[in-house]
Amino acid sequence: MTAVPAGLLASGAWQRAGPAGRHWVEELPRTFERLRARWSLTPDGEARHGYHAMVQPVRRDGEPLALKVSWPDEDVDSEARALSIWDGRDAVRLLEAAPEDHALLLERASPTRSAQSIRVEDAVPLLGGLLRRMAVPAPDGLRRISDVAGEIRDTLTARWDAAGRPFPPSLAARVEHLAGELSELDDPYLVNRELSYGKVLAADREPWLVISPRAVAGQLEYQVAPLLWTRLDEIGRRTAVLRQFRRLAVAAGLDRDLARSWTVVRAADHLLTGLAAGYTEEPVRCRLLLDTFSGTH
Repeated sequence: MTAVPAGLLASGAWQRAGPAGRHWVEELPRTFERLRARWSLTPDGEARHGYHAMVQPVRRDGEPLALKVSWPDEDVDSEARALSIWDGRDAVRLLEAAPEDHALLLERASPTRSAQSIRVEDAVPLLGGLLRRMAVPAPDGLRRISDVAGEIRDTLTARWDAAGRPFPPSLAARVEHLAGELSELDDPYLVNRELSYGKVLAADREPWLVISPRAVAGQLEYQVAPLLWTRLDEIGRRTAVLRQFRRLAVAAGLDRDLARSWTVVRAADHLLTGLAAGYTEEPVRCRLLLDTFSGTH
């Protein structure tokens, strides 16, 4: 029977749910055993985990695969839908799904080498290229990025006040205005809102494959800010940030004005979220982006 990794037993999304969470994590070995029998799988190594899921390497007819079971609050339907639409194009293939168990059987990629491990000069155009190549028309039923912008517009002032007004009133007004403009735009593409360097893994079929997507409908420019702020420590200060912004925009074929607007809005939104949660590093990174793209201190 598959052992639950000690790290997941010590910390995970399940802890927020009290007895129901403990029951879920305690049942994981039996859940994996049942799924392996259902899909004719054999174990092929020790299980790994994140905060929201456990993944076991398995094989079927000799093919290396990954069996993933996610915490029930996770949007596994969105992940399965995106992977089905891409059907292996720059992403791991989805072979089976068991929605009742929040489980997916996936093509296996390397669990030890991600785009986070390569230098930022190479990683930025790599992620930009993925962003463009994976842009397909958004199917019906996805959450709309224009609605996210509307929520930011409607809540910004109250959150800014609650956080102690961490940036000038003029910038708060500009963010609110930009969010309002963005809320009026069309949402043409399926966008992976979880596209990140750590979720692009080395693989055999292709050099790099995306894992764990979360599908929304919107503009590709929505994803620029996190692709910058997650590696700002390596990128450097204002001039270097602007250079990587341009390289990302070229690789992904983005509208630079729209990318700037989304970067300002998302940096302000993330800064306020980070302050409310008591984070220390994220607000610093977001302030740098705001200073870089708004020209306001």
